[in-house]
Amino acid sequence: MITHTFLEFEAYASAVGDADVRMVLPRMDKPRWEISEFNVGELHLQFGSEWSGNIAEGVTRPDGKILFIPLHGQHHANGLPLGDNSVFLMEAASEFTIRVPEQHDWCSIFLPEDPQPTNHAANSHDKRKSRTCAVELDDQEMNNLRWLMTQLHDTIRTNPEILNEKSACRALKDDLFKTCQQVTSVHQRPTAATGRPPLRRDEVIRVLRELIADHSSEGLTIDDFTKALDISERSLRNVFLEYYGMPPRKFLIIQRLNQVRNVLKAADPEETTVTAVAAHFGFWHLGRFAGAYQKIFQEAPSTTLSSCYQPC
Repeated sequence: MITHTFLEFEAYASAVGDADVRMVLPRMDKPRWEISEFNVGELHLQFGSEWSGNIAEGVTRPDGKILFIPLHGQHHANGLPLGDNSVFLMEAASEFTIRVPEQHDWCSIFLPEDPQPTNHAANSHDKRKSRTCAVELDDQEMNNLRWLMTQLHDTIRTNPEILNEKSACRALKDDLFKTCQQVTSVHQRPTAATGRPPLRRDEVIRVLRELIADHSSEGLTIDDFTKALDISERSLRNVFLEYYGMPPRKFLIIQRLNQVRNVLKAADPEETTVTAVAAHFGFWHLGRFAGAYQKIFQEAPSTTLSSCYQPC
């Protein structure tokens, strides 16, 4: 994570990315601005804190969309107020104006996609304007989204090495993609799935077991299974409930926690950390990891690491 603190508004404005943006400072309340940014795979995340209001106008990049998430303060987007449960969605090559009258915090997620074809100038303005919208979430969805983003910021700031672990980065990217899909699906329902022939449960389980065995430390996701089997997430869930008595996501978490425990029990505490092992198996949020580990094994992962190693 790269974090910069600015005492000059212009320097801060030039550091905001993923758009050709022009920023105006309506009033100086306190000359302080901060921006943090990092990449999770091809996703680019920014977190901004501003001790004064501003007006930002610009056009998003042509090769991806942006989810703009207000974290604090009263934001207005394209002339309309964003409510407490609003997320501002900007498609590729979209014009925007975001105005905030006072101190505020925000974050954004840039999701790359195929570049939009170039249109002649006569209709480019209208098209860009129509490709932004405020997505209204319910209270629980918005609370979960804000919680995820703030926890993510704090986790990467404290443990930046997590982004160097392939499995943790992959799991984090999956969490972010799922979150973005949930937000965008609020205003655009997915196309109904086409019918598929009945599946043999034992064949599905065989493929699942092979995938898990071949990729035991790579942080497998639900999408990995549905793509490999060409089945819906609902069908996958039914198979897991039938065979394991739990949904697939819970099963995968429990399996990875057991893998972590096996490594911690054999590791030298002088050469290994809980953070390194957890990240290796795809756990990027260390607080949730420790809580889940404690719940299953009735001890902290640090206790496992320090008490089980027997030197030669």
